[in-house]
Amino acid sequence: MFKLDENMLRFGAMPLDHLFIQEYLPGAKGDYVKVYIYGLFLSQHPQPDMGLEEMARELGMDVSGVEAALRYWERRRLVSRLSDNPPEYLFRGAAQAALSGDAGMEADSAYVAFSEDVYALFGDRRKVRPSDISLCWEWVQDMGLSQETVLMLLSHMIATRGVQFTFKAAQAEAVRMSEENVRTAEDAETYFSHSRALQENAKAVLRQLGKRRAPSQNELDLYRKWAEEWGYTQEAVIEACGETTKGEPTFAYLDGILKGIRERAEADAALTGSGLRRQLATEKDENKAVRSFAHSLGFRTATSMIRKVYARLCGKYDPRIVQLAADETYRAGGDLEKTELTLERLRSQGITTPEAAQAYFDEAHRLNAALSPILEACGQRGMITVGDRALYRKWKEAGFSDEMLLIAARQARSAAKKMPYIDNILSVWKKEGIATPEQAAARKAPADEGGKRVSGQQYDQRRYTETELEKRTDEL
Repeated sequence: MFKLDENMLRFGAMPLDHLFIQEYLPGAKGDYVKVYIYGLFLSQHPQPDMGLEEMARELGMDVSGVEAALRYWERRRLVSRLSDNPPEYLFRGAAQAALSGDAGMEADSAYVAFSEDVYALFGDRRKVRPSDISLCWEWVQDMGLSQETVLMLLSHMIATRGVQFTFKAAQAEAVRMSEENVRTAEDAETYFSHSRALQENAKAVLRQLGKRRAPSQNELDLYRKWAEEWGYTQEAVIEACGETTKGEPTFAYLDGILKGIRERAEADAALTGSGLRRQLATEKDENKAVRSFAHSLGFRTATSMIRKVYARLCGKYDPRIVQLAADETYRAGGDLEKTELTLERLRSQGITTPEAAQAYFDEAHRLNAALSPILEACGQRGMITVGDRALYRKWKEAGFSDEMLLIAARQARSAAKKMPYIDNILSVWKKEGIATPEQAAARKAPADEGGKRVSGQQYDQRRYTETELEKRTDEL
């Protein structure tokens, strides 16, 4: 039947007791004051669809924050909870509460006794605000901690952080205690004993980093993660401090180091001091090896690509053989791809040990040294190949001296395929029984005037044309 002009809601006024401003406002949190004033406004101008969620949204708060504020004003006797489902609250003014004899927290005897205990705990060392005591009382009411446990928590904070600790840090501990189901004084003593040890260990880490102060809450949280979640021992954390010399020695930097070691190590291999030392020593050796591998191939630094290739090769071959192959490949003008081809060739020949690989490369060096004058004599350019070395071994096994090989090489200068051409000349000599340099020179045909001297035309038994020799070499 009767409605309030909507403009009245916007342009009207609402009485707020001066007593509230003088007695209640100074000790209350800002959000708590917001909730009380807005709730008082709604009580005078009801909105049927307004609930706790809508109220929180209007005030820019969480529902839990609104509920905590309402509980606070319940303790101050300015709000009464009439029902739980749906939640319904009755608001009263500060003057009304004073006239009814129900004002302030004095009516809550349990709270008064708790407040006196908190004030006695701090004494003259620190002035405790009513809002601080109210926050501590929420740990009792909302988190289920006993009053004795909360007082033990405050004593612990004074002992470990100093009397000027922040109640925000104490609340973080209260939340953790509630999560760990710390209820009795015995539970609290066990918890605080562990917390004191954690404090001392974190302080020792700070000293190792060159800082002489108590750890901050963030630093304690990081240390708790290293010790309780990741499983590092104190010795392992101290050992890891030695790795912070490359940057600013902070807990954040140390956190990154420990995280990296945790990701790289196998299972729990690096959680102890000795295990972490072994892990770091292994990584140091691996880094040295991959840098050597990169340098062998002409790279200034070991890029992520080089590291991946090296790791892949070491997963298939002995790392020492990988390094030998890189050295030999680079000496021959090769690259990463040819290094892998060299490793495959070694494996195909049954070479699986560094000693056998070194012997293989030493033999290749010896053959290359012997082949160099022969290739120079025939005019062949480029790198000495595996096929070249195979032909040289074949010729030596057939009994030809290096002097005879040089004679054959000089006769092959005009051939397109010089090494196969030399091989054909030697095959002819073998069939004809030519076994000395003198015999090879005697069989050499004189040059035709104005024409080329073709080695295949220098023998009486059978004369080969260059075309015939080339055709035979193609079969190789």
